[in-house]
Parts: sequence; C-alpha cells; structure tokens
Amino acid sequence: KQLTLPHVLSVHAAQSADKVFLTEMSSGRAWTFSQLDAWTNRIANALHALGVGTGTHVGLLLANSAEHIAVFIALAKLGAVSVPVNTAARGDLLAYYFEHADVECVLADEDLVERLAPVLPRLTRVRRVVTVGRFGQPSRDCSAQLGPHGADLSTCVANASGDPVQQRPKFSSLLMLAYTSGTTGPSKASMVSHASALSYGTGGVEAHGYHADDVFYVCLPLFHVNALLTSTITALVCGASVALAERFSASRFFDDIRACGATTTNLLGAMSSFLWAREPQADDADNALRLVSVSPLPSFVEAFERRFGLRAVTNYGLSDFATVTSLRADAPPAKRGSIGIPRSYFELRVVDDDDLECAVGEVGEIALRAKQPWRAATGYYKMPQATADANRNQWFHTGDRAWRDEDGYLWFVDRKKDCIRRRGENISSFEVEQILASHPAVGAVAVFPVRTPEQDE
Repeated sequence: KQLTLPHVLSVHAAQSADKVFLTEMSSGRAWTFSQLDAWTNRIANALHALGVGTGTHVGLLLANSAEHIAVFIALAKLGAVSVPVNTAARGDLLAYYFEHADVECVLADEDLVERLAPVLPRLTRVRRVVTVGRFGQPSRDCSAQLGPHGADLSTCVANASGDPVQQRPKFSSLLMLAYTSGTTGPSKASMVSHASALSYGTGGVEAHGYHADDVFYVCLPLFHVNALLTSTITALVCGASVALAERFSASRFFDDIRACGATTTNLLGAMSSFLWAREPQADDADNALRLVSVSPLPSFVEAFERRFGLRAVTNYGLSDFATVTSLRADAPPAKRGSIGIPRSYFELRVVDDDDLECAVGEVGEIALRAKQPWRAATGYYKMPQATADANRNQWFHTGDRAWRDEDGYLWFVDRKKDCIRRRGENISSFEVEQILASHPAVGAVAVFPVRTPEQDE
C-alpha cells in the first residue's frame, strides 16, 4: 500500500535529503531528493492552479529533460494521469493519442509546439497547453500558435507555492497511460497504476541487486517505460541516482558513462550492436559500469562483456503488462541465450492455441498473471473488447512465442502479431498503412518489416 510515487519520494527526501538524485548531463543542473520534492510540489501547485487535479489526463509531448521527470512526479502527486507520447508523433497519430486518451491539458517542449498547434482544433477536451523551455528557461512566446490555450511552465512555477500537495493517490490509482503498438489495429493505451509502475523498480532491485550507491545512466527516451520506469523510477525506488542524457549517442556513450560515474544502464539490442561496431579503444573497459541490461542479449555478449569490462543481464516485459522475467548476473552460463525466469510477483505459462500448457521444450504463447493486485497494467483504456481478448481465461496473452526448459528458463522465439520493431520500439503496421493509404496517389499499401544487419527492423 506504500507503493505510490509521492510516498517513495518523501521517504528519500526525509532520509537522504542532501543526496543528489537527478543530474541533467546536457546542462549540469542537479537536484537532491529534498530539492526534487520541493520542486515537484511547486510544479504540482502551479498545474493545479491551471485546473489539473485528481483524475485529469495530461498529455506529455516532452523530450528527455529534468522537467520531464519532475512533471511526471508532480502529476503523480496531484493524482493526475500522465499520457507520455512519442516526440516523433505528428498529424493524425498525435491527434489520435491525445483525443483517445481524453487529454485535457498538454505539456509540450517549446520546440514541439509547431507540431502540436495544427492538431489542437481537433482535440476537443484540451483546455490548456503549458510550454516548457529549454534548461528551465521561460519558453518563447507561443501565443500566436496556441492563442488562449497557452501558458509557460517556468513562469507558472515561479509564482506557485512550495507547500506539500494535499491530494493522496492510492497505490491502485491510475498513474499513466502507456501507449503500445496496435499491431493489427490502432495503438492501445495500457493503464498503469502507481503500484504497477513502482513494481518495475522493486522487481529490478530483487532481480539485479540495484542499490542506493548505483548511478543509472538514462539515454533512452522518457516517453517509453524502459527509461521512465525500468531506469528512472527504479533508481527512485532504491534511493540511487540518475544521470540523464538527451539521447543515445554511440560515439559519446562511454565519455558520458565516465563523466557521470554510471554503474548501470539499459541498452536495446541494436544499441549494443552500434557500440560493438565502433573501433576498439585502449580504454574501452575504463568505466564504472558493473551491470548493463541489454534486451535482447546479442550473440557476442561474452566478448562484449570482456571488451567493456561489465556484466550483461536481460529482462523480458511489455508495456501492456509489466517486466516479468529476468536473466540474472549469476545465471548459469548455459542459460545466457534465454530471457530468464519469472520475477516473484508473476506467474508465467507457455500455452498452445487452446490455452493448454505446453510441455517442456514445446513452443507456445507466453501467458502471464500477477500474484498480487495492481502489480501489472490493468487493461487497455477505453478498449474493453481488446482487454477481454488479451485476458482470455484469466491469463494475459502476450502474443510472444517461447519455450521453457527443464530448469524453468524461458527461451524467446518470435512474435505472433504483425508488428515492426525499430530501435527497440514496436510500430503498428496498421497505423503506417492508414497514413500511407490516405495519400491520394496511393491505391493500396502493405507495410511489413525488413531485418537489418544490426538486428533492427
């Protein structure tokens, strides 16, 4: 019942007040736990004055920044619901996200206002757009594009109270809507509670031994659960620190790692390929990394570990549900190609098309169930039929195929669904087809994945 974002932050703000939690590498700005607690109080009060309260759905069109993290926490304090979306979204897709999610307020980087403004007339519920300037500076005047909708975050926060927020969300309260690829239809928004989001952290601590002395290097986009929940919120859970980069850069990666003293980070499989392909350097292993989560593990993982002086682990999960399995650092060498064993909060089965459990070594679909309430996403927002279909026979069906060995380790095979995976992100072929088909010169279209040498699609 203590798994709420405001409670976890308040504990660390009291116990480790002067410890630096967040450092924004591009600007050098840094916040201790107590400073972050106070800052997010002011943001929450500023947003409350603009009409954001318990249950308000707030769209986040934000790139990686300290403000992104602070706004997410502030909204959690208010009991509001964050709706982070891909900053590359535009036009019909962007309008779909915010309209489907019943967004009433949008926070957008000043550089992304020009993308948001054309779709605002179609967003029937949006009453306010709050612009976010770079590095905490006031955003430029966007009144010509936003009209009466517009407000500036830094200006609002400067005039806001720092008093603690009175709202008290429960562990079961809805924290965020996480959009996931629709594969054969429109993208779906997974409903993630406070307890579900924080379970990414408690599960990570249990599986990989993250602790307060760790420094998490975060370079993946915060609009995805990987960076937001499996990195940033995990660091918050265990009282560690976050070094936030604007984006991944293969050429700058290890310079950043050394500069911030990172002990752990998360990589997608393609990112490990980009790092591996770089010309070897004499100081490749000169870093503080002790543990790197790579999903999936590359075929050259042992050589990767030796070259860069680290230990690689992996996890399996999906934003539709949770992170459910982990291959730990102490797993037997023979299991390195697997995606590990289930975390303690979850049950996992491999089933055939009739939902009967497959024998050891037999390929079937991964089906999941939480052992405790609110540990996983609770369904798809405003899509009751899709929720019911996915939870057939009271097990969540992932659409992923795998097999289990005699020791209970899971070996991933492929996806059942029609989906493209580019740079770690699932892309709905249906949505790309709909956009291409809307062009008057296109009569018919089919979109399908083509694999690249980097194991991307």
